[in-house]
Amino acid sequence: MVEILEQPEEFIIRIGGKEFTRYAYHPGNHKPYLYPLRAANGLSLIANAPTDHRHHHGIWIGHGRVNDSDFWLERHNSGRVIQQSFSISVASEGTSASITTLNDWVDAQGITHLRDERTMTFYDSSDDSRTFDLDIRLLTPTEAPVFLNQTNEAGIPHVRVAEGLTVKSGGRLTNAAGKLNERGTYRQQSVWLDCSGKLGRLECGLAVMDHPENPTHPTRWFTRDYGPLSPNYGFFEADPIRIENGIPLRLRYRVFTHSGNVVAGGVQEAWEAYIEEIGN
Repeated sequence: MVEILEQPEEFIIRIGGKEFTRYAYHPGNHKPYLYPLRAANGLSLIANAPTDHRHHHGIWIGHGRVNDSDFWLERHNSGRVIQQSFSISVASEGTSASITTLNDWVDAQGITHLRDERTMTFYDSSDDSRTFDLDIRLLTPTEAPVFLNQTNEAGIPHVRVAEGLTVKSGGRLTNAAGKLNERGTYRQQSVWLDCSGKLGRLECGLAVMDHPENPTHPTRWFTRDYGPLSPNYGFFEADPIRIENGIPLRLRYRVFTHSGNVVAGGVQEAWEAYIEEIGN
């Protein structure tokens, strides 16, 4: 059973009576984010504000050049992604539950450059194998187009994995072609990307899967051996992404958490199930 508990400035998502993750949207933060994301042993698969990159927060959405305004870093002149409204829906018998939020991207001068509507849908499953979907729609706040300009400082979404999963701490990045780590996966196209390692004594990991109807599927990936990864539609291209009024940019991804490594955890099988589900 999936439950979503509303708390002051955060939601708690519980599956089978256990906390799986939290979604924080404190107005004092620069952006909303998911953290922690719990493995079967209760430890978090993702990191929040690590010392090397304090602006990395679990699983979050940001971009360094929205009309040349910064919504990536967390400086005095950086913009903020501010939640304006939300709704919660729970499927019959709690087999799934969703949070939908509407968010304004407001720069340091108070100008709204972008708006997003994001839906996070969580599914009932065992501790060892859990799934949730991200459905993100980027919209213009006015009649003028919005430009997402070329930058590596972008992630829709961006994931910062915990120590133990990073390549530098003994973990491994693997894509669908079997290519490994930053050297083999950076800027490469793949239908999914997995990061696995050890949290305590548990071998475990998480995979992000690119929805086949996303633009330029299979996406290219941003990866670093020290922990961050993200699907990067368009961000390696020379031309900016142009979002027109009334024509949202829609991006969809599945996040799959698992015990065991990429093979034992069944990442390829989970991808095949995702494709079958979409086809139906």
